[in-house]
Amino acid sequence: MNLLIPDVRILEVHPCPTLQSHSPISSLVEERKELGVPLLLRAIRDAANLGYNFLNVAGDEPLSNPALPALCREAHQRGMLTSMITCRRPLTAPQLEWLRFSIDLLGVEVTGKAQATRRTSRSKGAAQTLEERLSRIRQSGIPFAVVFPLHANSLSELEWAAEYAMAQGAAMLQVRPDPALTDEQMATAWMMVECLCDLQRGKLVIHFDAVNRYSLPTEPEDLASWHRDLERESRYLGEVVSPLVIEDDGTVSPLRYGFPRHFAFGNLHSEQLTDLAARWIDLRAGLFCEIYGKVLRQARTADHMFGDLHQMLLQEAGEIEIGRSAAGC
Repeated sequence: MNLLIPDVRILEVHPCPTLQSHSPISSLVEERKELGVPLLLRAIRDAANLGYNFLNVAGDEPLSNPALPALCREAHQRGMLTSMITCRRPLTAPQLEWLRFSIDLLGVEVTGKAQATRRTSRSKGAAQTLEERLSRIRQSGIPFAVVFPLHANSLSELEWAAEYAMAQGAAMLQVRPDPALTDEQMATAWMMVECLCDLQRGKLVIHFDAVNRYSLPTEPEDLASWHRDLERESRYLGEVVSPLVIEDDGTVSPLRYGFPRHFAFGNLHSEQLTDLAARWIDLRAGLFCEIYGKVLRQARTADHMFGDLHQMLLQEAGEIEIGRSAAGC
C-alpha cells in the first residue's frame, strides 16, 4: 500500500499468521521455522537505520495477528509511519481503539458496487457489512483508504469508486489494476483516473498503481549514481529498493514477495538486516542495477504503454537466475 508523501521508503513485512507476541523458550524449534517477533522488531530498527520510513504490515489479514501492535509501536518509535489493508475481518470498537494508535493509514478493500450495497441479516453471528465497517472506522478517527481492485468488468465502476470513497470520508482511493487488463483498458483507466484527480482535487487523493513509459520511478541513467551513493552510505538503499520485503520465513527480498532468490538479501534467521544489506550491496547491487536499467529501457520503448514494472523485473531476474544455475554459477 502506498502513501503519497515525499520520499516514501517502504519496509513490507509478512508476519507468520500464527505469530505470537511472546514465544516460550520451549518453542525454539518452531521459532526457527517461523518469523518471531524479536527478529521482526530488530529488523524494523535496522530498516529505520537504513533510511526506511514506512512500515506496511502485509499478509492475508494483518488484524488477525496478535503481534501487530508491537510491530507498529516499534515502527513509530523509530519515526516510521504504518499501514495495512483489511479485507474481511469484522471490526469492533475496542479493536479500533488500540488500532487508532498503531496504524496511520488503514486500507479497506472495496471490490465494487455489489459489495457496497450488499445487506446481511442482523441475526447473531451475521457478517459485518462494508457500510458497518466503514462507519466504525470513521468513528474511530483512523485515516483510511478505499482500495479498489480494477478488473475488466469493474472498469465502468471507476467513477463510482471515487464518488463512494469521497462520500465515505476516505483520505485516498487506491486503484489496483489487474495485470490481465489490456493496454487499451489500462489507457482508458489511466485517463479516467487523471480526470477524476482533477474533479476531486483537494477532496480525495487518487493513486493508480501502474506506471507507463512517461512516469517511470527512476531513469536508467540514474542507477549508476544511485549505486555509487549506496556503496558510500547504505541509507540510500530505499531510494530504489522499495518496498524491501520481509517474507514470512525470514527471507529478505527486493521489491516483491517471492523475488528470484539469486537477488535475495538472505534470511533474518541467519543474520540481522544491517549485515544482510551490507553484503547485498557488495555482491548483488551491481547486477540488480543492470537488470533494473534493462527493464526501464524496455518499458520506455515497449509497444504497450503500461506495465507492471515489478513483474517485468521479476521475470528478467528469474531468467538471469535460471541462466546462472544452468551455468553452475
